[in-house]
Amino acid sequence: MAWTCIKTGQATASALAALPAAAPRAARANPGADLCLKDDPDKPFDPIPSTRKAYCTRYLAEYVTLGEDSKVNGKAHVLVFAAAAMNSLPAAQWKEDIVIQVTDMTPNIAAVTMALSATCSGQCTAGAPAWGGAPVLLKNGQSREDGALSYSSSVGKGFDTIVQPSYHVIGTIKTVTGGGRPVNTRLDWPGPKVRCDDKISPKDGSPPGCIVDGHTANVTLHRSLYKGAAVAYEWAQKNLTGKFGTPGHLLNRWYVDPLDPDAKGRRALTCDRGPYKFPRGATGIPNDSCDEYPFAKSMQGGNDGALCIDITPREVGGVWDVANVTVDRGTPPNAPCIRAHVDEADNSAAGREFARAVTSDRIMQGEAFEVIIDA
Repeated sequence: MAWTCIKTGQATASALAALPAAAPRAARANPGADLCLKDDPDKPFDPIPSTRKAYCTRYLAEYVTLGEDSKVNGKAHVLVFAAAAMNSLPAAQWKEDIVIQVTDMTPNIAAVTMALSATCSGQCTAGAPAWGGAPVLLKNGQSREDGALSYSSSVGKGFDTIVQPSYHVIGTIKTVTGGGRPVNTRLDWPGPKVRCDDKISPKDGSPPGCIVDGHTANVTLHRSLYKGAAVAYEWAQKNLTGKFGTPGHLLNRWYVDPLDPDAKGRRALTCDRGPYKFPRGATGIPNDSCDEYPFAKSMQGGNDGALCIDITPREVGGVWDVANVTVDRGTPPNAPCIRAHVDEADNSAAGREFARAVTSDRIMQGEAFEVIIDA
C-alpha cells in the first residue's frame, strides 16, 4: 500500500533548469512573467522576484508516495508560477497569470492533480479559483498555462493599506502504479506584500491603484526625449554635493498646497523672484525657459533662486551630454539647486513625464523617489 502527501519549497536552480525554454509562455505581455525565470545574484532563488510594478510568485510543490514501510518510494514535483502586473486591471485590482509545470515524476506515479485558489488579507478580496476551482490533471512533463487569479482592494479615498495574497493548493496523486490509497493534502504559502492607495491625487479624481511594497519609486527621463532638461538634472546629480535624486539622496514628493496645487509659487521663488531673476534668452537657447532642479514639486525644491547655479546644456554633434554643459552663474558645489536654460518644449515634456511617473509609480505625498537619467 502507498500513501501520498504534498509539501513545498522555494524554486531551486535545478527546478527552474528543468523547465522548457518557453515555460511561462502564457502572459508574455505580462512583465511579471519575465521575472519568473530570473534570479537576482543578491537574492538567489528568491520565491517572489519583484519590481514596484510586477512580481512572480514561484513555488515548488512536492508530491510523495510512501510504501508500507513508511519510506518514500516515489516523488513528483510541480512548479507553480503566479505572474502579475499591478496595472493589469483598472483601479485597485490586479490579476495573476498562472502557469504550472511538472518538472519530474518517478515511474510509479502516473499523474497528479492540483486545484489552486487564493485569499487576500486586509482590505482585499480574492477572485475565483484558477481553472474555475476544478483540479488540473498533469502527467510527467505536462503543463497548464491558462490559469488566472485576481484581487481587488476596497481602500478608501485618501487612505493607503497593505494587503497580501496567499495561495492554497489541494493536490493528489491520481494513480499509483501497483495500487495504493491516494490521500488528499492541503498546502498554503504567502505572496508579496502589496500597497494599495487612493491618495495620489484624489481631489483630481485619479483612480486608486496598487504597487508591490518595498521598492523605491522612480522617475526615469531619457536624454533622447527630454534633451536639455534631462542633461540639466544629470549635471546637478553629478556636480552638486547633494546628488539630488540618486540612491542615498532621494527626492521626496512635496505635500501639495491646496492654495497652489501646481507649485507656481515655489517655481517662481526659484526662477522669478529676488535679486537674481532667471535671465531667459541670455545664452541663445531657442524658446528659453527656466528649468529648476530639484523639482519644485519635490520637498527639496522651491529654493531661493539666488542660491542656485545657472547652467546651459547644449547639443553638440547631435549628442546631449553633461560634458557640454556650461556654468553661467555660481560655482559652489554645495548649492541646493540649479536653474537651467532649456527649450520650453523640453521643459514641459519633462514636467509631464514627472506627473505621469507620479501616477504610474503611485508616488504618495512625502514618499521618496529616485530620478534616473539614461539614454
